[in-house]
Amino acid sequence: MLLNSQVSINIFKVDNTTFELVGEVNNFSSLMWCDKYNGYASFEIWAPITDENAELFKKGYFVWCGGDTAGIIEIVKSEMDENGNKTFNIKGRTLEAILTTRIIWGTYIASNKNVSTIMYEIVKNNCINNSQTNRNIPYLECAVDKFLGDKISLQKTGDEVYNVITDVASSADLGYNLLFKPQIKKIIFEVVEGVDRTAQATTAEGSEVVEFSTDLEDILSSSYYSNNQEEKNVAFVQGEGEGADRVSMVSGDNKLVGFDRKELYVDARDLQSNGTDENGNAIELTPNQYKQVLWNRGNDKLSECITIETFEAQIRVSGDVQYKFNKDYFKGDKVTIKDNQLGIMISARITEVEEDFGEEYNLVLTFGYSYPTILQKIKRQL
Repeated sequence: MLLNSQVSINIFKVDNTTFELVGEVNNFSSLMWCDKYNGYASFEIWAPITDENAELFKKGYFVWCGGDTAGIIEIVKSEMDENGNKTFNIKGRTLEAILTTRIIWGTYIASNKNVSTIMYEIVKNNCINNSQTNRNIPYLECAVDKFLGDKISLQKTGDEVYNVITDVASSADLGYNLLFKPQIKKIIFEVVEGVDRTAQATTAEGSEVVEFSTDLEDILSSSYYSNNQEEKNVAFVQGEGEGADRVSMVSGDNKLVGFDRKELYVDARDLQSNGTDENGNAIELTPNQYKQVLWNRGNDKLSECITIETFEAQIRVSGDVQYKFNKDYFKGDKVTIKDNQLGIMISARITEVEEDFGEEYNLVLTFGYSYPTILQKIKRQL
């Protein structure tokens, strides 16, 4: 994104038959744009009510402010303050939210494949190359697989594509984007892995160590949150069968004892060794392959029950700054943060970026993974 004086808000109409620029918002008072390493983020625009803006702010239109990210207008609200000033308040989510509109149609099976390969296959099978062509999403393509993450086995039936790939990516510390490419009229799904720019890491060639510190006045304000109320570290997983004959596996660290041990039961009866996949092909897993699938389900559930630790900081962006966003560091990178007032020194991944283009430009970074909302907690229990 550019600074407020230079930022432009372009509106596109993108539907099943159309991919075109509708116009540019020349009159707005504020823009708040968020971007996440893993999953969709939100944006919000405040602009006066004019005939021109009324033509541009329509639900379903795409908002693009340069770069590779774009958002979809989902909420259009008009307000009038005590002085009679009429204002549009526009809200929406980034393009990753498109993946909430598709489910895994049937059963998806993967045995000993890289996490990124699994993510690409799920998106291709359900959003791009499906035999039911009405399920395919126009303009969507997949980037080249770089085989990121460990090799795992996975079986999923009927879940939302967005939920599955977000959980799988999170378990492997990977991220993903839906890149907006208006010049070639494409939306590209890409799995990514941020660069480790911490002092402890051996950085890649050309990568410099990035360290934010209150002592150096990089951090204007900050907040720290840690919560281990829902932490679990050993999962007992039971799959198909009845009673004592049910197939079982243990995920996590089964060597933990005493107060260090926190157990979780996982009912994985939905996972089957025999059946039919989403393409109508017969499924027949060996006993070892089926146990691997159970083990991976346990790890997925354990990844939802970790100690949550986040650090949010407003970063100084004016004056003689050491590091510039999208030049020296990027969303998804690991960096070092020192806050002597809070007594914290952590190496953490930049999981969310919030840019505020109002009277002044502000940049807020979230490190680690944000604590779950009530809605997210409810979804995890279903």
